[in-house]
Amino acid sequence: MLLVIDSGNTNVVFGLYKDKKKISQWRLKNEPQRPADEYIAFLNQWLSLVGYSLDSVEDVIISSVVPEVLFNLKWMVKRYFNKKPFVIGEPSVNLKMVIKLDKPENLGADLLVNAYGGYKRYGGPLVIVDFGTATTLEVIDGKGRYLGGAIAPGVKLSLKALHEAAAKLPPIAFARTSQLIGTTTVDAMQAGTYWGYVGMIEKLVKRTCQEYIQSHGPSEIKIVTTGGLSSIFFQDLSFTHFVNENLTLDSLAGIYVDVCKKKE
Repeated sequence: MLLVIDSGNTNVVFGLYKDKKKISQWRLKNEPQRPADEYIAFLNQWLSLVGYSLDSVEDVIISSVVPEVLFNLKWMVKRYFNKKPFVIGEPSVNLKMVIKLDKPENLGADLLVNAYGGYKRYGGPLVIVDFGTATTLEVIDGKGRYLGGAIAPGVKLSLKALHEAAAKLPPIAFARTSQLIGTTTVDAMQAGTYWGYVGMIEKLVKRTCQEYIQSHGPSEIKIVTTGGLSSIFFQDLSFTHFVNENLTLDSLAGIYVDVCKKKE
């Protein structure tokens, strides 16, 4: 069995896979100070609930955008599984993907994983929109080369900033509204945030596709949305697209099978 770990800015997501098939997944709030002992206690409990144990784990692959958390996760794997994990961005995981950025080394592990897995699954040219702590948009061309993208504040981050910067605006949960004109403060905040992001994503995708066609010629560009909120936005985005909430986890499992396992 393969343990897949995706450490983002908000959550750490664990997935248990057999080859490329997901058995189960679990989520923890990301706390950089969380020690290895807490991670392993959590994993031991949840593995047992699905009929497995720590001994069931044969290998581990990690993607992390938080260095301190990565250190603790690697220590957990070494101490409790007696293994060296495969880590995105380290020499042991060479994806051989051409990255057309001014500083390729600054590309986040999560973006790299999504780009690699997205292209493998859907082909290119491809635009991936990820609704995470940040809302990101990345572009992969028809040859699988990473061209770049855009980064905007995430939905929940925007709501948090709105509450913290305006004394009379309460903390609220993100939700889709059926109409834009709200009749209460909460309705208005939810409507402005939801439909504002619909408009932003529509414009970003349209402009991105226009720029790509201008520089690469007429193309049938595929669009994928991912992240926990992607299914909520699906019905209101006018462009045709695929929804894959688990693109990062599935891509990590695919990288292990296609890249890491072949090296062993």
